[in-house]
Amino acid sequence: MTDRLPHEGTPCIEGDFNACGWAGGDDRSIYVLDKPTLIRIGVEEGMLAFVWANDGPGEIFGEMAALEHVTLGAFTGWRAKPIPETFYRGPKPPGIHGA
Repeated sequence: MTDRLPHEGTPCIEGDFNACGWAGGDDRSIYVLDKPTLIRIGVEEGMLAFVWANDGPGEIFGEMAALEHVTLGAFTGWRAKPIPETFYRGPKPPGIHGA
């Protein structure tokens, strides 16, 4: 866990951390990502982003992840594959937007 947010300019994507591990095994990937943000940033294979979720009033948690386009059964779309040792939990900075 780290108490530092990613560098300024890193794309930030709201994700649903309850929608993880659809590939089975030790998959920790996040499969439900904010589609308008993906379109806005012009997502590309291998792009790095900070994937986050609300964690109470004024608080968030999240981690850096590599974005991959996948097909798993009926699901075709983007997943965020977490990068170890980048987890953050703390105050939501003004530059991160979402619900």
